[in-house]
Amino acid sequence: MSEHVILQELKRLREKVDRIEKMLEYIVGSLLPEEEMSDKDREALREALEEHRKGEIIPLEEVLKQLEE
Repeated sequence: MSEHVILQELKRLREKVDRIEKMLEYIVGSLLPEEEMSDKDREALREALEEHRKGEIIPLEEVLKQLEE
């Protein structure tokens, strides 16, 4: 694959991730009733979304490897 094709594919994937993030923010912000999610849970979810945006999240595969060691 050429570098151009790879960059296009990465751009498409980034756009998909961005759309998913927007949907999750909408769900967290307006669809989930307060009684179903505590303020603490809601804040934890918001923090996780922010960490994801910043690239601070450890991939699941890496965590599983660490647990196996």
